[in-house]
Amino acid sequence: MLVIAASSDELGELHAALCADDEIPTDEVQRFSEFDAHGNSLKEDWQTLIDDSTKRLGGVEDNRCRVTVTDRFGGRGHDFQVVDRESNGNGGMLVIATSIPDEREWIQWRGRTARQDRPGQFYVILNKQAKPFHDPKNTKHHNRLAGRIEKLSSEDQKIEDLLDVADEGIGDKLKAFEGEQASGEKLNEVTEKYYTLRPRNFDDPWPSKEHNATDKVLRTFLSEYVDRSPNEIKKLAKEQLQIELS
Repeated sequence: MLVIAASSDELGELHAALCADDEIPTDEVQRFSEFDAHGNSLKEDWQTLIDDSTKRLGGVEDNRCRVTVTDRFGGRGHDFQVVDRESNGNGGMLVIATSIPDEREWIQWRGRTARQDRPGQFYVILNKQAKPFHDPKNTKHHNRLAGRIEKLSSEDQKIEDLLDVADEGIGDKLKAFEGEQASGEKLNEVTEKYYTLRPRNFDDPWPSKEHNATDKVLRTFLSEYVDRSPNEIKKLAKEQLQIELS
């Protein structure tokens, strides 16, 4: 089973909840993410986690597979191989999503269920108090969405309608691209100047032992300030990384 959380925070919450559930042994619930809870890269563990997610556990009477909890990182581009005959005989890999992304990413998520002509199963469990059912920017429209979706008899049609809602904001996103591009150029300048000040070899571990603390500050900076204006980025770079931007 692969559970795709809506965010890294929800990933942590779901992982903790499943580990606390007496029905599932703690060591049979694994977290699959790009970084661990402390911001360290898990790249060396990714393939092991992917392989372990579909391996059989237990004996003849109680055989089972692990529960893998991930976020959007784990929902795209990773090849989960379900070669077990009994698993495939019972419908194949089960993927549970807690959100509806745009259609392009949705195709990636669906691709986790069935690989190389093997069967797969997919369920979506959504929170009515979260997007797309609740959106402070468009309260009237989104408050009616849950009722409209519940009236549809086809599960596929429900998904199609939710995908349409997810894609509605693409036009606004394109309008904002120019501003994002300017901010991206500033973030790129931050990165270039950071590594000029703190050089290392290409194959060195990351974060480095010598610059462990500031490497993590940089990672947080690049992930959290993508929506900030160029002027804000310039100010924050000086405050947090002691980097002067042009």
